[in-house]
Amino acid sequence: MHTRVASADSHLVGYRADIDGLRAVAVISVIAFHLSRTLLPGGYLGVDIFFVLSGYLITLILWREALKGQFSILRFYERRIRRIMPALLFLLIVATVVSVFLLLPADLTGYGKSMLASIGFVANIYFLLDTDYFSRAAEQKPLLHVWSLGVEEQFYIGFPILIAAFARFWPRATLPAIALLTLGSLASNCLALRMGGASPAFFLLPTRAWELGAGAIVALLPPDRVPRGIVVSVLGTIGAFAILIGIASPVEVFRSIPVALPVVIGTMLVISATGSRQSPFNRLLGTDPFVFIGLISYSLYLWHWPVIVFSQYYLIRDLNVGEMMIAVVGMTLLAVISWRYVERPFRSRALAAQTVFLAAAAGAATLVAVASVFVWSNGLPARMSGEAATINAAVGTGSRRCLISDYVTIGAARACALNLPTRNPSDANVVLLGNSHAQMYGSLWESIFAAKGLNGLMVTRDGCMPTVTVNISRDCMDLAKVNLRELDRLSNVRTVIIGLPWRYKENALFDADGKAVDNRDGQPLVLGLDHLISHLQKSGKKVILIGPIAFPGWDLPSELSRSLAFGRPLEKPTYLPVEDFQRQYGAAIQHFEVRDDIGFARPDKVLCDKSRCNYILDGRSMFADPSHIAQAELFRFESVFTEALATQH
Repeated sequence: MHTRVASADSHLVGYRADIDGLRAVAVISVIAFHLSRTLLPGGYLGVDIFFVLSGYLITLILWREALKGQFSILRFYERRIRRIMPALLFLLIVATVVSVFLLLPADLTGYGKSMLASIGFVANIYFLLDTDYFSRAAEQKPLLHVWSLGVEEQFYIGFPILIAAFARFWPRATLPAIALLTLGSLASNCLALRMGGASPAFFLLPTRAWELGAGAIVALLPPDRVPRGIVVSVLGTIGAFAILIGIASPVEVFRSIPVALPVVIGTMLVISATGSRQSPFNRLLGTDPFVFIGLISYSLYLWHWPVIVFSQYYLIRDLNVGEMMIAVVGMTLLAVISWRYVERPFRSRALAAQTVFLAAAAGAATLVAVASVFVWSNGLPARMSGEAATINAAVGTGSRRCLISDYVTIGAARACALNLPTRNPSDANVVLLGNSHAQMYGSLWESIFAAKGLNGLMVTRDGCMPTVTVNISRDCMDLAKVNLRELDRLSNVRTVIIGLPWRYKENALFDADGKAVDNRDGQPLVLGLDHLISHLQKSGKKVILIGPIAFPGWDLPSELSRSLAFGRPLEKPTYLPVEDFQRQYGAAIQHFEVRDDIGFARPDKVLCDKSRCNYILDGRSMFADPSHIAQAELFRFESVFTEALATQH
């Protein structure tokens, strides 16, 4: 009979091969998504499967130990260190060596910061403030995937003590209490999504804990409530379909309901499907190929993303099919090495706890010192040519990110304080309204507001327009209406500044009836802005409209700097001919230029000369990504914005 190597801690709860198989489904899904987002659109939900499994297994161990009076917080953390730290530190050591030779200064600085956050298990908070998980810029961050470890380890700071306390004093109340906390976390996730806080909902523990709690609920089910007989097979089959449909085609039924809900429920059902009448899906999960991938899943998860990121970073493009296959082979070999020679030896009781702690502490301290050097030196710029380093400095600096302490609520929407000490929206007298193309000017407007003694508020939603008669989706239209209604109620607001990209694909816009609008000539957008301006003026507010700019549409600072550093020819343009800019935006500019009832700010005058609109000025990239102005270049627009503000305030 074939003897298998068991998973970590399986001796404490009894080994289930299908659990390892479920880990395999999770990691394969994540890898497929990261290789190509069209391959498995919901593959990123594999992390949610991991969360449920973690909550289930850890709670099962804790609960059994606590009921027997054998719970030890020190022993729990010893197991976590043995399980998490050695493989993580091994990855970080190798990735750091590669980064020194490969990453440009701005990227190496970011890598250093993310490594410090990863070692401190706060990577989820760091990446919340640094990037959007689904953005192209995120694909150049080798440690992005470690955010999930931050969520888990933060969860396990207090959860073991909570379980131990309930087991000792209120054992019968444990399941209801955990269920209530889980529902509370799910409610916070829904609330964050409803307020436009998709990134906080994605990255933060309070809005993610419900997934670990879902696994904990299954672990705490009393024996007399565990499914039996044919019900087991039915539940397992239903759960399998929920998981597979969720990762293959995630559907957002309601904006405020997390898209991971079906996958989480499906994972709960599959875990519950144990016993002699397992579903066909559970039996499939228990076969050798799935079990083996499940055994190496932690190391495979750690290695898959850096392999993809470093490959694409050097090639300056996405991987083709052949390169994807090579990457899969490479990450699998690295994962097997990590599992066999790092994970298993450090989990073995043959290695004394003191040895494990000292090795982990020494490795972490060394990496902290190295990461600090990366950050302190601004990415060791002497390694690269000055031209490449200068261009690269703009990478990822395209937005005035809102600190959590600056978030304020208006109605059902989320806003950000800009020189608003009271954090009370009613005290604002000027509002920056729009999407990321308003937000990218946020820090400049904030300094202007401070100089003028104005209290500002930024009301933006990425990917949506502020207009209510034409927008890119029904959800965006509804949100724009909510924001406009709330602005009407802010009686102290005297001026509203509107910013948006101006360039949309010909069939990307929809009217209030949900019908596609032909925007090739830009007229629907102009009419939508006219309507918005008229509404704001009728409510007693003056309006400043930020005009269009020419933007590259490709990740100029990153691709150009890497092309220079790696000696590759650049075949993409670094400017737009003025004739093309006028053809795209000339009619709209003329329409708003002649209006004397609004302030019309012309940032294009900074970027464009008589012949072309430049993406590079004075050897510096004007853009931080395909379309957003780099923060270091905002000073160039100050006079344009100040002049427009003077006409309307």
